[in-house]
Amino acid sequence: MPDYYFDTRDGLERIIDDVGLDFASVDAARDEATRGLADLAKDALPGSERRELVIEVRDHTRRLLLRAALWFEVAVLAA
Repeated sequence: MPDYYFDTRDGLERIIDDVGLDFASVDAARDEATRGLADLAKDALPGSERRELVIEVRDHTRRLLLRAALWFEVAVLAA
């Protein structure tokens, strides 16, 4: 049974991870969530003015362990 599940949210769209991944510790899972968030941002942010991206990590009992979130906003300050 996998140790950690990584659910992804892009604004209101949510993808639930039913497969999961094995890691030796919650710190390793945190690092994977951080890398995953960076990869998601690389594809999602270009062309965006405002975006919220989130990866939530759950254990095998579905208990939420951590949340990695990125809030992005572009504001035009001068024309």
